Amino acid sequence: MRIIQILCVSCFIFLTFSLAISATYSLIDTKNLDQDPIQIGEVLTYSVKIKGLPAGTQVTQVVEKTMLADQPVYRFRSERQTGSLLGKLYHFHDQTESYVTTDQLYPLKYVKDLEEQKKHWHVEADFNHAKGTARYTKNKENKTLHIPIGIQDDLSMVYFLRSKELQVGHTYGFPVLVKDKCEHVTLEIRRREVIKTKALGRVETLVLRTSHGYLMWLTNDERRIPVRIEAETSRIGKIVGELEKVDFLD
Repeated sequence: MRIIQILCVSCFIFLTFSLAISATYSLIDTKNLDQDPIQIGEVLTYSVKIKGLPAGTQVTQVVEKTMLADQPVYRFRSERQTGSLLGKLYHFHDQTESYVTTDQLYPLKYVKDLEEQKKHWHVEADFNHAKGTARYTKNKENKTLHIPIGIQDDLSMVYFLRSKELQVGHTYGFPVLVKDKCEHVTLEIRRREVIKTKALGRVETLVLRTSHGYLMWLTNDERRIPVRIEAETSRIGKIVGELEKVDFLD
C-alpha cells in the first residue's frame, strides 16, 4: 500500500517540490509574458501511467474570474483520482482550488479535500501577503505560518510559472507552501524540444528540470501549456503524465 500511496501523491501533473537550492534568478522578479496565458474556461485533461500502465487522471481548470476579499481573483481547480483499474485496489481522490490575484498571481485562498481509502483530509490556507502570514487549517487544527513574498501553493505555482518569460540555460527560484511548511523550489530551463502530443500534435516545448529531478514540458508559445511530465522513482520506476485533451468552456 505504501507504493500505491506514493503513486497517488506523486505521479500527477502538479507535483510538490521541497529541495531548497539557491537560484540564479528570482521567478517573482522575472518579466511576465506579453500575452497572459491564463484563459477563463481552459480545461486540461491528463492521463498518468506508471511503467506504461494506466494509473489515473487529472483535470485542471481555470473556472472563473471573481472577487475575494475585495480583490479580483482567478479561481483554479484541480481534480485527480486513480483510474478504474487501480481504483479497485486503492481509492484516491483529490480536489483542490486556489484563488489567485489577477495582477501578481499570488494565492489568497487554498482549499484541498483529499480522500485516501477511508481517510479524509480537509485543508485550507488563507494568505495575508501584506502581513507575511498565512492561516493554515488541517481538519480542525489551526496554525499561523510566516510566509515570504510571492509564495505559491501547489496548484497556483503552475499558472505562475506559465505566465513568465523563461530563458533556456537559466535557473529560477520561488517559494511554495508544501503542506504546512514554506519551501524553496528551483526550475532549470534545460532546452527546447519538439515533441508529439495527443492533444496538440507536434509542438515546440521548453524542458524544465525541477529541484527533485522531475522533467516538465511546456509549449514554447504564448499558451505555455504543460504537455508532459516525467518522474523517476527508485521504488516504482518512471511515472509519466501526458496531456490528453484541451477544452475551452464558456
